[in-house]
Amino acid sequence: MATLTFPNIFSSSISPSMHKPTLNPTTCHSILKPNRIINLLKSCSNFREFLPIHAHLITTNLIHDPETTSQVLAFLVSVNDLDYARQILSYAHEPETVFWNTLLENKLKEGCLREVFEGYYHMVTRGVLLDISTFHFLIHACCKIFNVKLGSEVHGRILKSGFGRNKSLNNNLMGLYSKCGKLNEVCQLFEKMTHKDVISWNTMISCCVLNGMYREALNLFDEMLVSGVLPDEITMVSLVSACAKLRDLGVGKGLHLYIEENKLRIRGSLLNCLVDMYFKCGKMDEALSVLSRCDESEVDVVLWTTLVCGYVKSNKIDKARQLFDKMNERSLVSWTMMMSGFVQGGCYFESLELFRQMRFENVIPDEVALVTALSACVRVGDFNLGRAIHAFIVMYGMIVDGFLGNALLDLYAKCGKLDEAHNAFEQLPYKSAASWNSMLYGFCRSGVADKARDFFNKIPEKDIISWNNMVKFYVKRGLFSESFELFCKMQNSNVIPDKITLISLLSSCANVGALNHGIWVNVYIEKNEIGIDATLGTALIDMYGKCGCVEMAYEIFSQIREKKLFVWTAIIAAYAMEGHASEAINVYLEMEERGVKPDHVTFVALLAACSHGGLVDEGYKYFNKLSNFYNITPTIQHYGCMADLLGRAGHLEETVKFIERMPIEPDVSIWSSLMRACRSHHNVELAEHAFKHVIETDPTNVGAHVLLSNIYADAGRWDDVSRVRTKLHETGVPKQPGFSMIEQNGVVHEFTASNPVSADIICMLQDIERRLLMKQELSGTSQHSERLAVAFGLVNSQENSPIRVVNSVRMCIDCHSVMKLISQAYDREIVIRDNYRFHRFKDGYCSCKDYW
Repeated sequence: MATLTFPNIFSSSISPSMHKPTLNPTTCHSILKPNRIINLLKSCSNFREFLPIHAHLITTNLIHDPETTSQVLAFLVSVNDLDYARQILSYAHEPETVFWNTLLENKLKEGCLREVFEGYYHMVTRGVLLDISTFHFLIHACCKIFNVKLGSEVHGRILKSGFGRNKSLNNNLMGLYSKCGKLNEVCQLFEKMTHKDVISWNTMISCCVLNGMYREALNLFDEMLVSGVLPDEITMVSLVSACAKLRDLGVGKGLHLYIEENKLRIRGSLLNCLVDMYFKCGKMDEALSVLSRCDESEVDVVLWTTLVCGYVKSNKIDKARQLFDKMNERSLVSWTMMMSGFVQGGCYFESLELFRQMRFENVIPDEVALVTALSACVRVGDFNLGRAIHAFIVMYGMIVDGFLGNALLDLYAKCGKLDEAHNAFEQLPYKSAASWNSMLYGFCRSGVADKARDFFNKIPEKDIISWNNMVKFYVKRGLFSESFELFCKMQNSNVIPDKITLISLLSSCANVGALNHGIWVNVYIEKNEIGIDATLGTALIDMYGKCGCVEMAYEIFSQIREKKLFVWTAIIAAYAMEGHASEAINVYLEMEERGVKPDHVTFVALLAACSHGGLVDEGYKYFNKLSNFYNITPTIQHYGCMADLLGRAGHLEETVKFIERMPIEPDVSIWSSLMRACRSHHNVELAEHAFKHVIETDPTNVGAHVLLSNIYADAGRWDDVSRVRTKLHETGVPKQPGFSMIEQNGVVHEFTASNPVSADIICMLQDIERRLLMKQELSGTSQHSERLAVAFGLVNSQENSPIRVVNSVRMCIDCHSVMKLISQAYDREIVIRDNYRFHRFKDGYCSCKDYW
């Protein structure tokens, strides 16, 4: 009898990769167990190594063991010696099919699907009988790799072999076709089945759910019950999932009731599906109730995380945090979801605190968690923590690209670290549109227009965000011409302007009073059938209001169907700026009637309207209503409006008492307002009192010094004028000159008193002086910027067309008087918007009625 030996097989000191187990027939005296024989067979690499093993199998009679024989068969198939395989199988007492099936089964378990199909090929070519087990193994192998073509071939052989009515094979075929998305084939098999069991119904229902046919799946459930087949937990998993997709809470609750009445066990997938269904239907309390009735052992971290996610998506951040704190085990997904929820809810500090806690518990964040934390850092401007996160990324050798790279770039750009942002940008292996836009934002934030534009020009594929960033930058910097020039280029590109673009342009028009451009944008909106929603409508109202066309502003207001609070506030502010106090109040009353609750901004606009209209009693009424009825704490802006209202009305002593009773410290603007009122009502002593308060807060306030000087000049106190002017000169702070803008033929022209002007404007100024001298009504020859702008308008605009000017400072009394005279002398309407309100001059009168 041959003997075998296996030197060093079990020695732990030798690596299996270095010493392969061998078999020596001359030294082995023991019979090896089948599992060791199988290990030896698996280690064989050629036929020579197999021969002593074969001899041992024959002499020990192990050749008759089906498991061992299948391994021998597998080896012989691998070396393509099927003739010898038939010789081996001839020793066995079992049919040849059994050994081939064992081979297929083992290879299927090992995941060696290629060998499964090779075995099937050899069985067919060698004429080995295929039985039901063979077909089951083949169908499972096709399912694993979604090979519907080979599955169809196997289906054909099943029919040829006479197994076409076999229920289990048909169920498996249905499962294969379902996974491969072949709904018609599934339906055909299902319809042909004479006796459908629960597996058949489950497969058909699951196929419908996978293909998005949720209602059909629920209808099949009714048919299933009518046929007398009782559903199991697998059935209910598919059906509850269908309800979750449909957000059908009613049917979902009905299924839940059926599950409980029929005592199906709620655990695993079914538990997760029920919770998910309630969560997606917005019923988080019911989802939590399902969990409370289950054993804690059934609730895993995934389910807890699903609930946390549900509360986050329902904007119930507090409940999400309560649930998160109760979790015994938290996955990285749990931490990230909770952090993300805080960011979405605007709780950025809480998100960063959670990130610190996560790191304290040694949880290693992934890219999603780091991006979330960096996003929160950007929101709160926590550059130090953001840089620490960057150091963590470098320490762990994480690849800085994609979302993570863009998040770091966004951090540096929005925190004003342009050099660091540029370094991060240059190191990105792939620069996406988001990368370019973040870097562009950094350049725009730096405020240098040339650098921002140069970088913008380098962007290879500019999307709507790129264009909007650049347009908004120009608008913010007051570069009106550049913003419209860029908009024209945008129209010539393949990028369609969106509402953000148009809102930015309208804001630019409003700032400089470019009515014609604003009308052009309005026409563009109508021509391109862009819906005027509340946001875009508000921008249009603001533009028309600030360009002195309150009638057009109200027309836009009337077109907006869903009037949100800020829409009402915008039209009230437009009326206030024009001095139409009664119209502003009427709009406010209509707003209240419609149940729209005002906020603090609404009351600022309303009180400003009262101030411009001199409505003292109404001002007190609405100021008291602010806190007493709406429980809004007045801000410095509300107190400023009231002080201005009382001062304009000449109630100077009352104004002082009001200011002294303020629960908050009055700021410079309130005392400056009192000074302007003192000038209008010739109260030098009180003006000096207000001036002292201004310079206590802001010693170098140029405007206060100039205003006091003018007050002294009006009173003829020239020594005091000289003293204030000298004091102002000693401060070394230069007076910022006012400027005026006028739009003409699509171009906005800017004038200051110190800039040289053209000969045409000089001639017009002389003509104005001549005409007013003829009426003996000239009040001086001052070349203030608004007079230069009006002269330019008289020269360059058509007769009878209004002249519209925007002035950066409050118009002086002399200019106000002159504008009334010019409007009468030239029969022209002159509309001037200063930094406080509109003045519409016509036929020698002003719409403010000399009350400003």
